[in-house]
Amino acid sequence: MSKVYDWFQERFEIQALADDVTSKYVPPHVNIFYCLGGVTLICFLIQFATGFAMTFYYSPTVAEAFSSVTYIMDEVSFGWLIRSIHRWSASMMVLAMILHTFRVYLTGGFKRPRELTWVTGVILAVIT
Repeated sequence: MSKVYDWFQERFEIQALADDVTSKYVPPHVNIFYCLGGVTLICFLIQFATGFAMTFYYSPTVAEAFSSVTYIMDEVSFGWLIRSIHRWSASMMVLAMILHTFRVYLTGGFKRPRELTWVTGVILAVIT
């Protein structure tokens, strides 16, 4: 096991990375709900990637929309998986965004000096 670790350590400096991450101060009031903004961002990136993948096969016309979705689900390799991930990440993104908005509001994260961050978040929420 030591040789494998040494190989990775030589190339990626794992110990320096681990020391950097573990030396950060985390305030005691921070909990899992502070991750919701990042979860929303990850869901958005998944939406972008899966949506881009499906654009090669999807036809947004009235006559061809249903048949193109059927084609994606039945004929395209892993099309069912890509579409399912796209659908579930959309729901998760909206849920995470709503929970994140409530968390920021309830903890007062919109107050000075973070007013601009709040305005930016509201604009992004409207776009979502």
